Amino acid sequence: MSNPVVLIATTRVRTGKDAEFVAWKTRHDSAICKFPGYVSSDMMPGANGSNEWTIVINFRSADDLTAWQQSKEHAEILAEGVPLFEGGNFGEVTQVGEAGVQPAGDVTEVIFSRIKPGMEDAYRGWTTRIGAAQARYPGYRGMFVQPPDEMGGLWTTIIRFKSAPQLEAWMNAPERKSLLQESKAFIEHEQLTRLATAFPGWVPLDPVTGKGPPNWKTAMLVLLGLFPVVMLELRFLNPVLSQFGLHASLATFVGNSLSVAATSFITMPLFVRWFGWWLFPDDASTLRVTSKGVAILVILFALEVAALWQLLPW
Repeated sequence: MSNPVVLIATTRVRTGKDAEFVAWKTRHDSAICKFPGYVSSDMMPGANGSNEWTIVINFRSADDLTAWQQSKEHAEILAEGVPLFEGGNFGEVTQVGEAGVQPAGDVTEVIFSRIKPGMEDAYRGWTTRIGAAQARYPGYRGMFVQPPDEMGGLWTTIIRFKSAPQLEAWMNAPERKSLLQESKAFIEHEQLTRLATAFPGWVPLDPVTGKGPPNWKTAMLVLLGLFPVVMLELRFLNPVLSQFGLHASLATFVGNSLSVAATSFITMPLFVRWFGWWLFPDDASTLRVTSKGVAILVILFALEVAALWQLLPW
């Protein structure tokens, strides 16, 4: 089986043409992502204000890369870019291991999208439009779109900006929100992975707003899952640890480690799935849904306390 290959290209962009170059790169990615074997395409600006940019393109095999290089689409998109360049090298190919090569970015947002069957072309066209829109925002450093390995799999989009505030400005932009509303016609599900809440890794971000749920909502779900775990540890784990003569500090560390693990990998994934309607309600029903969710959680808290009331001695 052929190893993945990476095409590393460098180009010097003419003075004052950076924005046009970024827009060209977006069109380039829209064309290349349709080719078999394509994995990813990314770019990195030159250091210290240099006009030299590096483009890194990953394909699953040398044959797949060759097919792209010899295609009509490649020739056309390259011809579009020539007026923007004043030199460079477009032919350095490197064989790599199965993991491929991914350049490090400044600040990165990773988005996983499940596309409705038969809507892949609509999605590709939409990625071109949203790519052109975000390219106009300060700090933009590039985007690549990676199609799934199999039918019905997740598409991966990686967006890079120079700084977190600049990325946030785009993520919260009304223009982006409008484009995301449009994408509901062909995106079935979307998951953002950047950690931007007071409980990183436990809750996702809203794909429309780019923000996490209110911290108090997350805290209520954490409490719902953490309380029974701690109660069970006090009743069953602590006596066992004391038999081994562990120092109180070490015993507490063991207990806390198990509590965090249970919360991170068991209770919170379940609660986020069950209470997703409450964490991210529609604008029109926010108050009603929020009140309903709080009422349900209060009842669950009371049931937990009642169920564990006799677990520990007074």
